[in-house]
Amino acid sequence: MDHDAVCLESTVLIRTEPTMAEPGSPTVTWAERMELLKDSAQQRVLNAPMPPAAMEQLISEEKADVLGRFEGSPVRYMGRWWRRNEEGWVALDEAASAQLDIHAERYRAATAAVGAHPEPGAGLGEIASAQPEAGTA
Repeated sequence: MDHDAVCLESTVLIRTEPTMAEPGSPTVTWAERMELLKDSAQQRVLNAPMPPAAMEQLISEEKADVLGRFEGSPVRYMGRWWRRNEEGWVALDEAASAQLDIHAERYRAATAAVGAHPEPGAGLGEIASAQPEAGTA
């Protein structure tokens, strides 16, 4: 086979999407197979406890989001909320994650509103010095 024929054959093979099929089973394209593998891998990750060091790395790389700065704070990763237990970090199911999304939104709104006010126990002098003087605003 000459060079041009080989190039043409390679182009045809690249442009056509090969399929995988076993006798008696429906035809599955490579793209569909890859998507199934991706979903399968994601399910394996979601169904197995994650080591604490792995989650800490995801948090430090900002690939996972911590809800708050308190002990036991859940973490959002891969579209799910995770909680820590004795085995490591475990993903909550979809329904629990959806519920926690609602509560997380409320928590963030509440902490943002509190952040705009003085800390509890702040002295009156600290509060007064944080406010503009009359007539300067």
